[in-house]
Amino acid sequence: MKLKGSTALNRMQIEQVASRGLNSVHFSKTLERIYQEQYKNEAAYEFRFRGLIILILYLFLSFGIYQTISNNDIMQQWLTYYAWVGIIVITAWILSFFKKFNQYFDYYTGFGSMAAITISFIIITNIGADPNNTAQNDVLFHTAMMYAVVITYSFVGMRFYTAVIVCWMGGLIAIFISIWSNQEIGWTLLNRTYTFYSFLGMALTYAIDRQHRENYLQNCIIELNQIELTQQAQQLALLSQLDSLTGLANRRYLNEVLDKEWRYALRHQTPLSILMVDIDFFKNYNDHLGHIAGDQCLQLIADAIHSITARSNDLAARYGGEEFLLVFPMTDQQQAEALTIRLLQLIQAAAIPHPSSPISELVTISVGIATIIPQAHDQISELISLADRALYLAKNEGRNRYHIAEPYDKTTATPMTNKHILL
Repeated sequence: MKLKGSTALNRMQIEQVASRGLNSVHFSKTLERIYQEQYKNEAAYEFRFRGLIILILYLFLSFGIYQTISNNDIMQQWLTYYAWVGIIVITAWILSFFKKFNQYFDYYTGFGSMAAITISFIIITNIGADPNNTAQNDVLFHTAMMYAVVITYSFVGMRFYTAVIVCWMGGLIAIFISIWSNQEIGWTLLNRTYTFYSFLGMALTYAIDRQHRENYLQNCIIELNQIELTQQAQQLALLSQLDSLTGLANRRYLNEVLDKEWRYALRHQTPLSILMVDIDFFKNYNDHLGHIAGDQCLQLIADAIHSITARSNDLAARYGGEEFLLVFPMTDQQQAEALTIRLLQLIQAAAIPHPSSPISELVTISVGIATIIPQAHDQISELISLADRALYLAKNEGRNRYHIAEPYDKTTATPMTNKHILL
């Protein structure tokens, strides 16, 4: 389960909360809000199972009390009161199956538990008010009180402060009702049963709530560890795909993508275009300005190349040295030519000085374009050879231009024709 606390707070903040301790069983405002939201969903889900157990315990207790009552009037009075406890348990249990009520878990279980405690208290007080009635002294009636209190604290699943408010308010309401109805309250019973088990339940709920919060923090830390490991793995995977200098794809990743796009184009009979790009007289540039300047030049050229790979399946890669290869799936020859012209314009606009170039004062590039709709007998290497040959002709004709290669005719062994265009 995704813990929102692991995204709202960083590791240091969570560890600080854990190190301070949870004596107050309460988080900071932000974390407490997040925790309560998730707590309600989990508590409601768990109550689907707990509610059934609570109901079974209630039925066993009811049967035991029924067996001890011989007076029909008292039995009728007891059934009138105590049957409502079962109705409350069943209602809360049914509500826990509806997710839209999860946000109200504290309310329907809190009011239900408060009512159960009040009813149990009144039963013992009112049924035992008659001096001739010894039912109040029966251990099962005391157990009914204990059942309502301890179950509320430890088994319903409410948070510590909520359970404390519910239990003591239930008792106070019962005392008020008993006094208002002129019933004599057995203070010995109150101290011996209700008060003792209330404090016992408070201790149990405090321990449960604190442990649950500590587990939550530990789970947040574990989840943060998993997130960090996942991010590191993703970063390593990304770095293994990139050229360290230019930030473009490396040769290995290029081969993977080109193979995938080739198979797609072959299966769907869509055009696949590649551009082979070479920086003109780059050796002269390195010899004249140094390798540091050469690396900076490669980075600037790579940025321009990357800018024309706008689609998610387009790819720009460093092919080797000062050569680059661009892959454009579902791109015909005309579209590839338009992209090439745009690239040449971007290189011109970059205006990178090249003092040792015999053709220009600025850095220029030559481009070979090859487009194919692959057939079953075609190979990827053939497409790369077309682009490489077109690049060769572009350089042979004077550089700072592009060539468009036409596919090689295998049946006649006719060499491809080339268009060479000077920008």
